[in-house]
Amino acid sequence: MRELRGTRAKKRRMRRRIIRQLFWRSMVSLLGILILLMTWNLTSCALRYFSKEEAPAEDITENMEKEEGEEDAIPALASAAEILLVNKDHPLPDHYQPNLERMREYGAEVDASILQPLRDMLAAGEKEGLSFWIASSYRSVERQRELLDEDINTLVKQGYSYSEAYEEVTKETMPVGCSEHASGLAVDIVSKDYQILDEKQARTDEILWLQENCSEYGFILRYPKEKEEITKVSYESWHFRYVGTTAAREITEQGLTLEEYLDI
Repeated sequence: MRELRGTRAKKRRMRRRIIRQLFWRSMVSLLGILILLMTWNLTSCALRYFSKEEAPAEDITENMEKEEGEEDAIPALASAAEILLVNKDHPLPDHYQPNLERMREYGAEVDASILQPLRDMLAAGEKEGLSFWIASSYRSVERQRELLDEDINTLVKQGYSYSEAYEEVTKETMPVGCSEHASGLAVDIVSKDYQILDEKQARTDEILWLQENCSEYGFILRYPKEKEEITKVSYESWHFRYVGTTAAREITEQGLTLEEYLDI
């Protein structure tokens, strides 16, 4: 009986020994696999790093040119040759069509190139506690004709001749085809609390802020005071035109009109 018990105990010890041996062999195998994986990853990273370091100069130049091209894609209109001039002497091309985008928050349509700069400008002003409204944005040629005819007819009824009425009206309302609003690049911005287009608008906090800061966002005050002989339009404190940040800063800092800047 004792021999039987001794045999069983001996077998149990052998089984435990075998299990321990299998366990440690498995752990050693697993550790080896982990070491191999880490070595592979480190080798791959090193190869990628040195491949990048040894990249041909042509590839580096190409990447730099690509990055510069991406920056140029920002609508800055740095060159005067890229700026569209619209006035009584330079009407829009007959088939001109802006790429319109809608600003739902203001119920306005503008050219896609000015959408983000305009939003950024108004958002910056709102952070200062100001409240804006876009009184006028894109305006079709047909709508411009309607407005012009309405204003002319009003003066004709008051006793003006047609030519006198036309001359008087076009001091503020541009002739058909000559309005910047048809380009989608101009907006009339007013104080939300005072939306009348008169001399009082120029004294609102919103207009004062816009005139001081608009160039940082690529806009200019298109028809400034005491420049009527050049622009051929009366002072409009609310009319802002997008020309790009470079031109806007130069125009504003030098106190120029767009006509003077373009030397036309």
